[in-house]
Amino acid sequence: MELRHLKHFLVLAKLKHFNRAAVQLNLAQPSLSRSIQKMEERLGVKLLERNSKSVSLTEFGELVVRQGQKIIDDVDLLYRDIRSLNGLDAGDILIGSSPIPSNALLGSAIGNFIRLYPHINVELIVESPAELYERLIGGGLSMFVAETKATDFDKRDELVTLPLPEYEIIFCVRADHPLVMSKTLMLDDLREYPLALPRAMPLSLQTQFGDLFDKDRHDFGGLVKFDQFYPIKESLLNCNMVAITPEIAVRKELAEGRLVSLPVSDMVKLTSCFSIVYLKSKSLSPVTSGFIEFLLNRHPQKNTPTRYQLESALA
Repeated sequence: MELRHLKHFLVLAKLKHFNRAAVQLNLAQPSLSRSIQKMEERLGVKLLERNSKSVSLTEFGELVVRQGQKIIDDVDLLYRDIRSLNGLDAGDILIGSSPIPSNALLGSAIGNFIRLYPHINVELIVESPAELYERLIGGGLSMFVAETKATDFDKRDELVTLPLPEYEIIFCVRADHPLVMSKTLMLDDLREYPLALPRAMPLSLQTQFGDLFDKDRHDFGGLVKFDQFYPIKESLLNCNMVAITPEIAVRKELAEGRLVSLPVSDMVKLTSCFSIVYLKSKSLSPVTSGFIEFLLNRHPQKNTPTRYQLESALA
């Protein structure tokens, strides 16, 4: 069985439609059909039940799906590790991130890293923390950066978490928002305005604000849940929305005076704890290790590992 046949089958198994799978694979449909037939012939079993409109998996097909992606990921990792033996002058790194650190922490870091090591290939995948974790466990990421305390990633035995600096969680609005003129602000003062919060914000954090984010409260004023914060920043500048976010996400806009942090007196002080996360059980490539050290040096904090401590952790 050839790897290309396996890759073709996995796409078809996901889409369950020959024409759509052929389009995604950039193949003619007859070529895809021959590829699947060759795979079935070499395995000696029937993988699919076919009809005029779609396909379904046999029990053998389901087994191949369960094992096949791991085979593809392991082969890809082998190729990356072989190339990485040349050190930081070559290699691939698959970096995951939740949306806010992807913009606020990783964007410039990746740019500067590539400037120093132009022959390294970087792929950045932006997803929710839960999706990043599943990718990491499945071998689809070298590492990721996300909130680790609220998600309890820092308590998982299978993970290594290297903390980055903590950032205060704030409410922010446009500079001429009506609330900016208030001398004393309480959480209740926010209730009449539309609110914006990250879709992935843990319920444990939301409950710190009582029923403020509850759409069923009697004085509900609107709620926007977002994955990417960038479009929300544009919305803030053009309406009376109030957004809750880590300060790092709006640092530039705060410095420019376009957005303002609201000093809410009865707000519990909260911080976002972003960390670098990777698996204890997998050895990191030289490229991944180098990028982790580069990122830690760019964003140092108290008790940040020294180079020696980092190398010991990665050993």
